[in-house]
Amino acid sequence: MSAKKYILVDKTIFAPDCSYDFSIYGINKSEGKKVQELKQRGVILDEDDLLFIENSSAIYIDEVDKESYKKFYESFLYRSARDLNKRKDTAESPKEPVTFTQKVEVMYQNASVALNDLFQNPETLNNYKESKKVVNDLVNSVLDDDFAIKSLMCIATHDYYTHTHSINVSIYALSLGTFLGMSKKELEELGEAALIHDLGKSKVDPEIINKKGFLTDDEFKEIKKHPTYGHSLAVKLGVKNKNILDGIKYHHEKMDGSGYPLGLSGDKIPLNAKIVAICDIFDALTSQRSYKKALTSFEALKLMKTEMNKHLDVRLLNKMILMFR
Repeated sequence: MSAKKYILVDKTIFAPDCSYDFSIYGINKSEGKKVQELKQRGVILDEDDLLFIENSSAIYIDEVDKESYKKFYESFLYRSARDLNKRKDTAESPKEPVTFTQKVEVMYQNASVALNDLFQNPETLNNYKESKKVVNDLVNSVLDDDFAIKSLMCIATHDYYTHTHSINVSIYALSLGTFLGMSKKELEELGEAALIHDLGKSKVDPEIINKKGFLTDDEFKEIKKHPTYGHSLAVKLGVKNKNILDGIKYHHEKMDGSGYPLGLSGDKIPLNAKIVAICDIFDALTSQRSYKKALTSFEALKLMKTEMNKHLDVRLLNKMILMFR
């Protein structure tokens, strides 16, 4: 029997004394962060359920319920927007504009669903098109007049999963790209490269991807193929932009030439690949894993500055440090 596959969902949709056309799952921390069923489909949520959901880092549905969730979520967003507009149009009610944080939280949840679909079926053109919409939404957000880097980065989920990691890396990359003064077109290229930089992992044995602890030499040889796999998948999906393809293929190259797949060094490594590399490592260090604690942003940047200065572009890393300040 194949294992269940779960999709991260928006926690804010749930309300007491309501039931849903999909089962709800949470993480049982007392059992090593094992995902367990919280409520079956059609069973009413009580106050204790809502408290559990509110205090959970993530809530999931079974992948088989994806369409039911999407249908409900679209209805939820429509009702929320309608109710908000009603409050705005009522003179006696205070205006409550949707905050930037609220907008990006919804964006993040939608991105999570899109990326989960893409990693499950990486050769499906429609899934790739949905991921491009994610990039466009993120780029438009970082170029918004009311944009605050802190608001966008604070929504990054700090439990490490391949699809949420990819979204986080894209957020950090776009934030750094904006700080560097990149144009909209350059940000779109960078954002797409960052979002699908690990797509090649979908072609690697899941047992290797999800292994806790150190990899064997043979396992590491296999994992080192994922940038090349990702490049091939991107080409197959119709990606022709060199800046995007380079960001995917070379994000594990190192400044001293000790990286892979080609052992490029220094200025031979494309800019997008250098940025993705920094953001990739930063998110990995600041994310919670079953076998390690997450570092704070300060601890991660300090580690990168002192112990990885031969691997990363120090000029770009210094810019990222300034950005966090």
